[in-house]
Amino acid sequence: MPNVNFLFQGKDYPAPDTVNKAIEDTAEWMRRQEEDKTEVKKPTSSTQHLKWTPPTQNWIKCNTDHQQQGIGWVSRDYAGRLLWAGAQRFEGLSSPVETEATALNWAIRSMARLGYSQVIFETDSQVLARMIEGSAETWPKIQPIIQDITQSLQKNRSYRVEFFSRDGNKTADRIAKEAFSTPED
Repeated sequence: MPNVNFLFQGKDYPAPDTVNKAIEDTAEWMRRQEEDKTEVKKPTSSTQHLKWTPPTQNWIKCNTDHQQQGIGWVSRDYAGRLLWAGAQRFEGLSSPVETEATALNWAIRSMARLGYSQVIFETDSQVLARMIEGSAETWPKIQPIIQDITQSLQKNRSYRVEFFSRDGNKTADRIAKEAFSTPED
């Protein structure tokens, strides 16, 4: 495969530099794959089972989750009453974090369209929550989704994204599984 800088900028690099760059890129790719595996398989402590808790009055809580290529979200009020939920299949998503980000983005857009102004979005992806808050590097592949999420959060100042344990996210997980039980159009 020809060097991209050579093709577009007329720059040529010695073979050892190209090999070193390929090794660095491979190591970075493997590190990100390992982060993805950790994100998916991270068990919650057996002594610490956190349950979903309702938000304070006048607030809505919206949980998101994914199952393979299925995404889902559920919103509930301070009494724990179901307000809205959604399940959808998405093809072509390459990682659990990308799939979770897609679910979160859809939930944020949906809640905004429905006119809710004070919403806490809970995700069980620590990696995603850190990317959104800016404390972790955003992966280039999901940069557009993260950018869309942060823009939506800036427009809706009373929206916030928080990490919450998988134990407290079981309803959204079940809804994401439903994306596979509904027939495709």
